[in-house]
Amino acid sequence: MSSEMSPPELLLYWIRERYEVLLKKKNMAPKPWSEDPVFQTTYFCNVRREDDKVTKWIREYYSPHVDHDMFEYNVLLARFLNRPESLQYVGFQPFHDPTDLLAKLEKLAEEGKTVWGNAYVITTHGIPMPKATYLCDNVLGSALEVLRACEKAGPPPTCQEWYGVLQAIEGVGSFLAAQIVADLKNTPGHQLREADDWWTFAAHGPGSVRGASWFFYGEPIGITPVTFRAALDKIRRYVDNNLEKCDCDSLEEKCSHEYKIPRFCNQDLQNCLCEFDKYMRVKNGTGRSKRSYPGT
Repeated sequence: MSSEMSPPELLLYWIRERYEVLLKKKNMAPKPWSEDPVFQTTYFCNVRREDDKVTKWIREYYSPHVDHDMFEYNVLLARFLNRPESLQYVGFQPFHDPTDLLAKLEKLAEEGKTVWGNAYVITTHGIPMPKATYLCDNVLGSALEVLRACEKAGPPPTCQEWYGVLQAIEGVGSFLAAQIVADLKNTPGHQLREADDWWTFAAHGPGSVRGASWFFYGEPIGITPVTFRAALDKIRRYVDNNLEKCDCDSLEEKCSHEYKIPRFCNQDLQNCLCEFDKYMRVKNGTGRSKRSYPGT
């Protein structure tokens, strides 16, 4: 049982169990997809970010536009809205038209439809204006300026450099910048697909720092943002040495070795640590997830 495992073993257990849930759901197996009560009631992102709902939507509807000069702009828009139904409604933006986009978002709200996904916390950073107005005027206007300057100077060759560029956009902090980098580097045809740091790049967040702390100390404190990178490298080695993964080096979403977990990059491992923190808090009764899951 999971209660008898050490914290490092519990991380491996979470990775295996979450991937098994994905396979059972894909194969339309009857519920419950896990015997673990935490998995039955708690929403978790996938082991591999490419298997998540919004990412799959971006890959299907936005990736074909990879050569368009507004591609990165639209990926940023996608992560702020983070809801396929809203993105489907507004469509791919071929140019910056904040008035038209705002009108569409306001119409969705007037019709009583949900505009924003609930995975990320999107705010106006203290500016007194509606969130949709802030996105259309401030964020996307700033994005256009930053991305055009980036295009003129020449696109950065690494994930780390793109991560820095994106944080120059108003309203884009460390977390969202890393999410957008992941979208870009996983897009077939994008130059980040060949980045030297494709496998190794990762940016910490509060959840992954707590997850690393659980791994080493059995509690959500101990690792800090300063020590996170060294901790991640040690966790990477532990996972690589102890998890039965597919050895396929393909970056494609599909893998022929479905019975094994496909190889995953450091950004996915960082995300697993964030979800592992959630699992440990719920398991130990010290916290709860803001999103429940109908897994029973």
